[in-house]
Amino acid sequence: MRLFLILFIFANLLQAEFSQKQIIKMEKEESFELIDLNQDTTKQHIDEQKAVFDSSTLKPKKELQVSRDKVLDYGIVFSFNEKFHYFLNNHKVNARDFSRTFTQKTLRNLKLNFLNSTANGIYQSQKTLQDFSPKNAKLVNVAPFLKQEKDKNKLYTQFMDYLIVINLNEFYIELTNYFITQSVSAHANINFKLISSSKGLIKSKNIHLKLALKDHNTRENLQAILNEMPQMLAEVVKKETKGLKP
Repeated sequence: MRLFLILFIFANLLQAEFSQKQIIKMEKEESFELIDLNQDTTKQHIDEQKAVFDSSTLKPKKELQVSRDKVLDYGIVFSFNEKFHYFLNNHKVNARDFSRTFTQKTLRNLKLNFLNSTANGIYQSQKTLQDFSPKNAKLVNVAPFLKQEKDKNKLYTQFMDYLIVINLNEFYIELTNYFITQSVSAHANINFKLISSSKGLIKSKNIHLKLALKDHNTRENLQAILNEMPQMLAEVVKKETKGLKP
C-alpha cells in the first residue's frame, strides 16, 4: 500500500513538471518534431511563427559603388629659392613676395581641377620638399589661391590623380649692350615635376622662360613680368599634362 502511494505521488509530480513545456525531440537525421503535452496555449506550426528578427521584412539596399570620376584631380605644390627675386635699378622685391605673386598668377592661368585647399594641404609638407624640391627650397603657401570647401563632408572626397610640383629656382634680369643700344630681358629657371598617384614620378623638366622688357622702367617691367611669365609657365604645364588619363 505504501509503495502504491509513493508511485502515485511521483506520477503527479511528473505530470506537474511537464504541464507547461514543449519538448523538441531531435533525431539523428537532425529533423525535429513538436510534441504537445496538452497545455492550454495557442497552437502554431513552427513555420508560421515569426522570428525575433525577420530578414524578409527588410527592403533590399542598393549596393554602394565607389568609383573614380573621369575628371582628373590635381594636387599642387610650389617651392621657391632665395634666388627667385626681382631686382632692377635699385628696385627689389624679395623672393617670398615675388614667388607668392608669381604662384598666384600661374594658378589663375591654369584651368585644371585642383584639390580644395584643405585636401591639398596634405602635400604641403617638408617630405614633399625633400622628395621633389632642391635643397634649401621653401614652400609657397598656395592655400589662399585654391577652392575653400565649406562643406566638411566634401573636404576629402576628391581622389588625387596627379601631383604637380613647381620649383621656382632662379630669376634674374639680363642687360645686353649693342653698341649704342641696350636690351633688357627677364629670365626664370623653373623645375617642373609630375607625380602619378599610382606610378610615382613620371616627368621632370627644367624650364627656362625669357621675356623681353622695355628699357629700365622698373614698375612697368615688374607688371609685365607678373602678367606674362606666369602665363608662359601655365602654357608649359598645360602641354605637359595634356592627354593624361586617370
